[in-house]
Amino acid sequence: MLTLQEVAETLDVHYMTVYRYVREGMLPAARVNRSWQISRADLKEFQSTKKSSNKNASKARHGGRNAADWVDRFEARLIDGDEKGSMAVLEAAMRSGNDIRSIYLNILMPAVSRIGEKWHSGEIEIFVEHRASRIVFRLISQITPRFLRRGVDRGTIIIGAPEGDLHGLGIAIVGDLIRCEGWRISDLGANLPASEFGRAVRNSDDLVAVCIVVTMSDALAESAKSIASMRAAGESGVKYFVSGRGVKSQGQAEKLGADYWIEDPQDLISSLDSLTRKAV
Repeated sequence: MLTLQEVAETLDVHYMTVYRYVREGMLPAARVNRSWQISRADLKEFQSTKKSSNKNASKARHGGRNAADWVDRFEARLIDGDEKGSMAVLEAAMRSGNDIRSIYLNILMPAVSRIGEKWHSGEIEIFVEHRASRIVFRLISQITPRFLRRGVDRGTIIIGAPEGDLHGLGIAIVGDLIRCEGWRISDLGANLPASEFGRAVRNSDDLVAVCIVVTMSDALAESAKSIASMRAAGESGVKYFVSGRGVKSQGQAEKLGADYWIEDPQDLISSLDSLTRKAV
């Protein structure tokens, strides 16, 4: 194993440059007695990758790095509980030309999904998954303001999860993506009783649509109650969407009382754009 200083001497760069490589996930490293250690094999692979990327620097400057590589780096930092390193990976991805949609859809969400799968399979402890989720919550609160469309107000979108569905991170991510498109977001969070959805609709101005995020099949019955409560309280022109892995088809969405089934955030953005074009 090599220290950061030894790697810096090998690469003929400053110590802090190697430290940045580690924090951004470019160079794998492990903490040993509170210091970073790098294996010779990882250093050799890094040198090979670096040499290859230098031959195609123009491509790299415009986001040419493989999306899976960004996901790997971001996931590793999250699993380690390294919040600063996680942010450094996203910063590097943005410098490479990735916009907010790419950051969220191609890097952040796949990494979070993979961490969830590792928890379900027993590869990581539940505290690691929870810690990673909290880090992501804090990171998106820092990233989103950079991409907001100032002075644009296309109307209100309510988003939330029904009672019994406890996963709020997906709601926050979807809400941020929609917010960056100029919509005013009323984020109700997770585990909300059906009656409260109805109250939210009654107290919302310029409401265009509602999106119920259902990640657990056990929450389907409450989803139907929530949509019924909102339809009873709202105007007929409001459209109702359902998304999340708990809903599998348009037919199932309609049985819940929704108008549309949404497979992913990009699908929701496109559908909302379509609604506003029809209104015009």
